[in-house]
Amino acid sequence: MQLTSNQIKDYNQNGFLLIENVFNQQSIDIILEEMNKVIAEDCPRRILEKNGEVRSFFAPETTSPLFAEIIRLEKLITPSCQLIGNEVYVHQTKLNTKHALVGDWWEWHQDYTFWKNDDGMPEPKVVTAMIFLNEISEFNGPLFLIPGTHKMGVLDDAENEKGDEDIDTWFGQYKRSNSYITALTADLKYTLKQRTIAKWAEKKGLFSAKGPAGSVLFFHGNTFHASCSNLSPWNRHTFLISYNAVDNTLPEIGNPRPDFIANRDFSPLVSKKSETFD
Repeated sequence: MQLTSNQIKDYNQNGFLLIENVFNQQSIDIILEEMNKVIAEDCPRRILEKNGEVRSFFAPETTSPLFAEIIRLEKLITPSCQLIGNEVYVHQTKLNTKHALVGDWWEWHQDYTFWKNDDGMPEPKVVTAMIFLNEISEFNGPLFLIPGTHKMGVLDDAENEKGDEDIDTWFGQYKRSNSYITALTADLKYTLKQRTIAKWAEKKGLFSAKGPAGSVLFFHGNTFHASCSNLSPWNRHTFLISYNAVDNTLPEIGNPRPDFIANRDFSPLVSKKSETFD
């Protein structure tokens, strides 16, 4: 899937690009069936909500050939290479599950802040492809983005202070079970301050990423984004693949995060034909 010059221009201007009908419904049904099998596994790659539901599941391709196939699809790799301007490898993958009535929010943040501070990524030469596994509407917790904020650099990157108000709860203990958990739960380690969000939303406006199942949202690592809780009776599940430029690989650092959060296999991806998804 080759992007047009206008699509690339829109991405460079806004910091995101939404394309509908990248996957057909049959493909989405196959992915959802596999997702439900994968997230049932109790392992460190599974991140929980405050209510005990699954929030995210990292690196599903580790044990699922189907997800390993998806990350190598030409329809995802080619546009990502066009947007970044280089060959790519996978920095991170995750299933984000927002179950009906219980899916929690994601605070306003920039992804690159985590990758820069916690993984040592040199530059924000990274794009995330977010596959919609359900129809996403204004009701089931769509992703909100502020156009043009990918050009602002890294803002509000001081680590949030951690209070002890929930230390006696199971979730408080869960957040402290591993050093990397606070970057992944609803209480994010790095968040954008209200004054920052208000300033840029007033200048640039807000965009709500809505569309049918099978749509793909490509967004820059520095673009401001967030999502609200899912209070609707409809699920909002997504599969996110973050492609990093091969000339922007992670350096050796002390106490790196696990490979399932920050992949250190920098081999360039070669797209493969797929009878299932092409």
